[in-house]
Amino acid sequence: MNTNAKWNLDLVDGLGFEARFRAAQLKLPSAAEKRFVKPSLSESRRAAANIRDWRSYLPEACIARMLDDGWQWST
Repeated sequence: MNTNAKWNLDLVDGLGFEARFRAAQLKLPSAAEKRFVKPSLSESRRAAANIRDWRSYLPEACIARMLDDGWQWST
């Protein structure tokens, strides 16, 4: 599976769909900016539910790595 962003955009264009966003428009916050990003209450609840779910079937070391990478906010 090719996950190259340009290939994905070419596919969307080729199928005639309107892309909701472009990869070039996405900007992840820097480490310094992350201090000022505050999740909403619903995002925090969803993240806590994700972590509870993961703890039912994943080793703690794996969960710690996922948290370091911010997976609780993106899944």
